[in-house]
Amino acid sequence: MAAPLLPLLLGALLAAPSSTARPLSAKASAAPSGVVEVRVGVLLPGRNLRYPWAWPRVAPALRLALEALEPQLRHAGLALRTAFASTEDDDGTCDYEVARFQATDLKCSLDPDVLLGLGCDNSRHAVAPFAQYWQLPLLSAGAYWWREDGTAVYAGPVGPDFSAFQAQLLRHFNWTSRAAFVLRYEAAYRENFLLTFMDQLSSNPNFTFSVYRYYEDEEPGDEAVRYIQANGRVVYICETLEKLQEIMHLAQAQNMTNGDYVFFYLDISGESLKAEGHREAAKPWQSKESRDTGGLREAFQTVLLFTSHEPQTPEYQHFQSQLILRAQRDFGVALNDSVGTLVAGCFHDVLLLYLRALNETLSEGGTKRDTSRILEKMRGLKIQGVTGTVSINSNNKREMDYDLWAMRDVESGEYQVVAHYVGPEKRIKWLGPIHWKKGGPPLDNPPCVFDMDDPSCGQARHSGGEGEPLWRLWSSCG
Repeated sequence: MAAPLLPLLLGALLAAPSSTARPLSAKASAAPSGVVEVRVGVLLPGRNLRYPWAWPRVAPALRLALEALEPQLRHAGLALRTAFASTEDDDGTCDYEVARFQATDLKCSLDPDVLLGLGCDNSRHAVAPFAQYWQLPLLSAGAYWWREDGTAVYAGPVGPDFSAFQAQLLRHFNWTSRAAFVLRYEAAYRENFLLTFMDQLSSNPNFTFSVYRYYEDEEPGDEAVRYIQANGRVVYICETLEKLQEIMHLAQAQNMTNGDYVFFYLDISGESLKAEGHREAAKPWQSKESRDTGGLREAFQTVLLFTSHEPQTPEYQHFQSQLILRAQRDFGVALNDSVGTLVAGCFHDVLLLYLRALNETLSEGGTKRDTSRILEKMRGLKIQGVTGTVSINSNNKREMDYDLWAMRDVESGEYQVVAHYVGPEKRIKWLGPIHWKKGGPPLDNPPCVFDMDDPSCGQARHSGGEGEPLWRLWSSCG
């Protein structure tokens, strides 16, 4: 029987790394006699950094965890053996068939006790049935289009948490009947948060939402602005920052930034808030090429941003700095300190939670393949990881936090967090006021604008836009 695992103290988790990085490889030597070897199969995109869960981001986090835990694992009679396989195709995109092949190959070559990774939805959908059939835990921190998948555990941001946040915001501002969405096809993982939200809205017969969608090589421009005018005053946009700036330029020219509209920009990883080129930190209205001192700064007073909540603790900041150093040293990749590194921290912490549950299972006479028992223990445990308190609910999902950002200082144009959604508590903590241009939030369905059936509205106006019918949208990350 394995000895109890020593407490996973943050000081131990963040111990200084060794001078040379040890590759995560299936070729590691076998565990000594009497030691329980735990084999971890890792399936992630190998090189494409547009995925927050790409290998160069996640590998340093896993290495930090394994190196720091080595003394505790040795004391408990456990040894970890890991192997990595990429789920990318030749174009650097997550691929369903590649994921299936690599998972099967890992099963044959490594015979893993647990699978970790599979941030892309299509890769996860490909492998989750295998994991359930093999009765292996599947630990993920990047599956944004969440659903129950047998033995899968989700420890990162997912759509339902974001949707719960949005539902509370709608009630708070008394937006009860209408919204418009502007999304680009192939917007990858960010888009899936809004798809989950729209799926939730579709179950409310009293709420109307319209969706304008276009392909990556198309220029939405004037057509998107006309669509917004015809369909909503509460607007959600999922696009690149450059496209958002273009839309806001055009909206300003149409007098749509005077306070009658609110534009929500979805930026889960917080890329628009980081400094880049001439753009200063927390000033998404600036471009990389120049610092707009008027114009867009005024227009962006009507733009609010959503991001995942980034912990502000010294432990997380230390982990983040170590992650950046390791990524540069081991992969030659320059990461930034944006919220995007949160995903790597979530992988770090879900591995720790699994090891705690595994050790308790072994201490009680179970085996490393007692998956049902291990998952049950993961649902009952609560640990303090680098990303904060980690616990898994009855759906095998960690409930995550999100932030709402607004331009708090209209003179400098700097954005600050005005609301923090606490996922485990399902409540919003308001941290400051939103400076609405007209003194309060706009109406989502002002009289005689969209609903012309009321006889008091007089002569009907031309709709001025053509868009998709209301329908339930589904998408995958790939």
